[in-house]
Amino acid sequence: MPATKVVKVFYCCSDSAQDEEMRQKLENHLSLLKWEGVSTTWHRRMISPGKDWKSEIDTNLKTADIILVLISSDFINSDYHWNILGKQAMEQHRAKTSRVITILLSPVDNYWKVAFPNVKVLPKGERPITEWRPYNKAFASIATGIREVAEELTDSTYFIKKVLRWLRSIVILVGNAAVNVFIYVGTVTFSYLFSRSARFRKRNRVNKISTGLVVVIIVGGIFIRFVSLSPDILKIPLSASKPTVNSAKTVSSTGWIWIGIVKNTSGSLSVGKSLILQPANPKYFPSISPAVVPLSGAIVTVKYEVNLRNENSLSGQPIGKLKKGEKLVILKVESLRNINKNSPYIQLRAQVRKCNSTCNK
Repeated sequence: MPATKVVKVFYCCSDSAQDEEMRQKLENHLSLLKWEGVSTTWHRRMISPGKDWKSEIDTNLKTADIILVLISSDFINSDYHWNILGKQAMEQHRAKTSRVITILLSPVDNYWKVAFPNVKVLPKGERPITEWRPYNKAFASIATGIREVAEELTDSTYFIKKVLRWLRSIVILVGNAAVNVFIYVGTVTFSYLFSRSARFRKRNRVNKISTGLVVVIIVGGIFIRFVSLSPDILKIPLSASKPTVNSAKTVSSTGWIWIGIVKNTSGSLSVGKSLILQPANPKYFPSISPAVVPLSGAIVTVKYEVNLRNENSLSGQPIGKLKKGEKLVILKVESLRNINKNSPYIQLRAQVRKCNSTCNK
């Protein structure tokens, strides 16, 4: 996949309340990937009213880069999730159009792995989330595993970095072992030399050599210990570095903007529905192009200067201005206020992120 691609993560989760609660907690732990512009997410609760839910799920599943299959007894018991969505996900995994990652929510018969061979299983150690205390440790392990896959899909230098990290681990392991050997040998030699009388040391030049050897051993041990405890020394900078929250190159302004209005009808927030142009009210003009209700993760263009705000109510002072022609990534679309049944229109807002090097041009 191209390094500029924003990874789309699809949640394949059963309809049970317990599984849905865990899915929401997992999504919270993956928020950093979203704020860094690495990924967007989609799940069934994002389906707009009036839309064909099966068609929406199928469309978003087939366009996903990473498919998170949340394994539980409820998921296995669901014919739709196990025999339809699960099989479709594995077909895409084998075709290498998507990457399937299984998330083990609760203990189940290990025979489930037959349906998902050769896929990554999280949390670490294939230990179900419900067996972790607290659960946050499990979710942190899962988030780390998903980040690795997302970086593999977006970073062309991922495998080089992986080899370097592996080599660094080996050096640290060997260094620690060498330190223990040096300290032991140095201690034994030092004790032997200074247990002899001063007259004996003067008559034997060998002892002078041994004393120097002890110094070298001790200094060498200290040096290796320093290197092993400071793994950053072994890092080799690459042209494409790992995204960090504080990096100005990888983090862009995120906030809320006005995007336009739609007719107050059933399914009015449906993706692809046209934003209305009202010549008599220029303030209601669509602010984005294309002038339609965008899908989460879509790239849009600003049509005219618009305020970027940090609150979804669009009140308060702007945190910045977006200029005409700027590219944005849509994170979420909502109605600006509660829908009034007597109003012919619904005002829409969107949470957006300014486009950066991770956006498709």
